[in-house]
Amino acid sequence: MGWPLWLIIAIVCLIIETFTLDFTFIMLAGGALVTTAVAVGTGNLAIQVVVFSIASVLLVLFARPWAKEHINIKGSSIGNVENHVGKPARTLTAVDSHAGRVKIGGDVWSARTDGGAIEAGADVVVVRIDGAVAVVAPPKPHESAPQD
Repeated sequence: MGWPLWLIIAIVCLIIETFTLDFTFIMLAGGALVTTAVAVGTGNLAIQVVVFSIASVLLVLFARPWAKEHINIKGSSIGNVENHVGKPARTLTAVDSHAGRVKIGGDVWSARTDGGAIEAGADVVVVRIDGAVAVVAPPKPHESAPQD
């Protein structure tokens, strides 16, 4: 298998990566690029496959976890709803175990509580995020939750 085919494989993997954004196909593309360089020097398919396999596995095992931890394609504040846990909020409507609305920072969220009902306008703290619902509770005595 010649180097142009490995280069095509790398390009296809890069295109697939743009749709998945999971850093898996970009690691395979890296393995294919390394193999492209090796294929220029040798026409031995067995060596090319071994190089592709080793390079891809090493990239997936070592570079991918680093990339997932340090590179946030969507931005640091988007998609990280778990950062709301422990933050103060204010109830906009009464919140009970089934429904309610709260304001967390500048955002309005659907909310519920695991305890008793909480009246509108009360200061609360986000206990956890359950899908698209903030589970809230009254702040402990040493906490305060002012919200504008």
